[in-house]
Amino acid sequence: MALVVVALLTLTLALVAGCGSKPATDAGKQGNSPATGNSSSGSGDFKVALVCPGAVNDGGWNASALAGLNDIQSKLGAKVAYTEKVAPANYAQVIRTYARQGYNLIFGHGYEFNEAMKTVAPEFPNTKFVVINGNVTGPNLASTNFKFGELGYFTGMAAGMVTKSNKVGVVAPEASPTVTADIDTFKEGVAKVNPKATVSVSYTGSWEDIPKAKEAAKALLSQGDDVLLVMGNSFSIGVFQACKDANAKAIGWVSDQNSMAPDTIITSGLQSVETLYVDMAQMVKDGKFEGKNNIFGMKESAQSLAPFKNVPQDVVDKVQGAVKDYLAGKLSIKTMY
Repeated sequence: MALVVVALLTLTLALVAGCGSKPATDAGKQGNSPATGNSSSGSGDFKVALVCPGAVNDGGWNASALAGLNDIQSKLGAKVAYTEKVAPANYAQVIRTYARQGYNLIFGHGYEFNEAMKTVAPEFPNTKFVVINGNVTGPNLASTNFKFGELGYFTGMAAGMVTKSNKVGVVAPEASPTVTADIDTFKEGVAKVNPKATVSVSYTGSWEDIPKAKEAAKALLSQGDDVLLVMGNSFSIGVFQACKDANAKAIGWVSDQNSMAPDTIITSGLQSVETLYVDMAQMVKDGKFEGKNNIFGMKESAQSLAPFKNVPQDVVDKVQGAVKDYLAGKLSIKTMY
């Protein structure tokens, strides 16, 4: 493990040992190391840091955060750095490390950073803090949220039309409000196009546990579910493999995950994390930051559906038509925000 020791931060770094921290453009080129605040190249003095709970190569949620950070670097000329795989006990200390090193903006990638950010933000009034999918605000603290429920409805429509057994399922990490909002509308979307279909939900208790997620998927598939919505981070690959083995179909989440199982994944619910990262950073750089909850949805081009694969054209047409009706105000969906 590559370890960069900064004399003044020795004690701090000892507390966060085991986390992975690198300049954003060096992803995959360095081993894991504690948070050091090393920044990548970038013009100007605007410095942005990212703290992630999982691995940034997970192909989903955490990977999208790194993509957003890289966009901030390329579009805004910022100096950027990130720390991945941070344990909950170390959240506050890693955030403090970046604040002490003079980062102008620090992102916590997930609602699990709510309490740590709320604790640290008042200590550094000149630093801006943002929790992705959070629900905390303050003078220098903001949250962002997607319009949860939008993607669930339309992926539910797709599942309801593609299923041959009239049984579809969802593999999700936990019954948190941001997760269940989309599961609830997924059920509504299924029912809209296929009233005979049933929806089963399996919670794994983890965003990352691949074997557990695969077993959950196999259990759903064994009861006849033939289309699964996968709402996880790195565990998604296990569900896709189970679906492939069972000749079932799957729907991805956050990013276009078709490349993980091209013949299995029919579409993905896309959340453009990159859009909200750049927008929030631009606000900070322009001096327009507000301590509030910032909402991003389909109308803000932050959510959409990935291209459909291996489905009849009438499925594509019906779902895309419903999306157009929704954006035109002709279709109402109960969203979280």
